[in-house]
Amino acid sequence: MKIVTMNLLKNDLECQKLILEAMKYHLLPERRTLMQSPRTKPRKSTVGTLYAVGGMDNNKATTIEKYDLRTNLWIQAGMMNGRRLQFGVAVIDDKLFVIGGRDGLKTLNTVECYNPKTKTWTVLPPMSTHRHGLGVTVLEGPIYAVGGHDGWSYLNTVERWDPQSQQWTFVASMSIARRGVGVATCDGFLYAVGGHDAPTYLNTMESYDPQTNEWTQVRPSPA
Repeated sequence: MKIVTMNLLKNDLECQKLILEAMKYHLLPERRTLMQSPRTKPRKSTVGTLYAVGGMDNNKATTIEKYDLRTNLWIQAGMMNGRRLQFGVAVIDDKLFVIGGRDGLKTLNTVECYNPKTKTWTVLPPMSTHRHGLGVTVLEGPIYAVGGHDGWSYLNTVERWDPQSQQWTFVASMSIARRGVGVATCDGFLYAVGGHDAPTYLNTMESYDPQTNEWTQVRPSPA
């Protein structure tokens, strides 16, 4: 049944006005900037917060900033415990897990957890391997730290953090060492894409199955 034919709405002038407003908003996208109101703002359940964590600038940045889509503003959300760049970040239970990276002098294996609500840091057990330029993602609960560089060599090893046991363990290694690797998850698999190994920039991709603890080569992406 179409909304406009419902008896309840036919007899409610206020509902009719809201439906007409919604129709205009969706049918006239070129005029949306003129029709902004509290009703056109994204709902809380569909919009999260974007965080920019650490990195490096002329002031050796150690800040954490967050972007709020509703207000279109960046605000400072906290401070890191120290300088860190080329690290990985994962999110579990609305907390930021900052993993590995470099402090400007040495490669790190340290792991810290930041709670934006309380603005407090918790130091977690370190990885077995020092890594910068690593890929980090969450797959079905655990955090995976993929590849990177230990300060001496390029890495194909992968470590997994179990939030329940609070421990890092090694899983199967990739077929190729990858620094600057892109990682993502889809349909229960972890994908490692691109990166580089010494002078070679890679267009290859491989996927990891946590059920079998195996990596499989995926057809190369276009160069």
